[in-house]
Amino acid sequence: MEKIPFVLGGNLQGGELVVAYPYDMVRSAWKTQEHTPTPDDHVFRWLAYSYASTHRLMTDARRRVCHTEDFQKEDGTINGASWHTVAGSLNDFSYLHTNCFELSIYVGCDKYPHESELPEEWENNRESLIVFMEQVHRGIKGLVRDLHGKGIPNAIISVEGVNHDVRTGNMSPLKAAIRDHDLTLCTSPPAPTVPLSTQLCLGNFCLLTYYP
Repeated sequence: MEKIPFVLGGNLQGGELVVAYPYDMVRSAWKTQEHTPTPDDHVFRWLAYSYASTHRLMTDARRRVCHTEDFQKEDGTINGASWHTVAGSLNDFSYLHTNCFELSIYVGCDKYPHESELPEEWENNRESLIVFMEQVHRGIKGLVRDLHGKGIPNAIISVEGVNHDVRTGNMSPLKAAIRDHDLTLCTSPPAPTVPLSTQLCLGNFCLLTYYP
């Protein structure tokens, strides 16, 4: 995860029909359920909705709930910590220590479906999986290089108003999952003496900035 800066991840589970997004652990030690959003909550909610809304059953108001909880009011999505707190989840780790935005995707009510049911489960989730993977192309992408054109690894990219930075990989590419809105970006070299240039692209628009 540190050598290859993944941007998007989904761990597939069973036993429910819902997409859970970070944070998965509550901040209050005495609580087992508490809405605990990340600084990128709007991105996570969009990613979760992109899967749930294209699933054949998750947002179907006519279907029965899997067990006792009805996730229809949140369009088949939920903040993990507001559902049940999980300490040290992969979703939280990925967000806090890597560039990867990861979600838990509960793909069916039956945790252990019979093999005869697998073709139907695949059809239920096929379009959602494709749409979810397509979200990797949202956001910004580009290169961080020194003034000689050499890539600079571990450079820090900050978005104004979002208290969560991302870093470039070993070959200096940058890819960050960010919803389309007005952005103010800041690039910091791994050492204050390293001059660098940044080329960032959002859609068909590219900005090249030099930092002497």
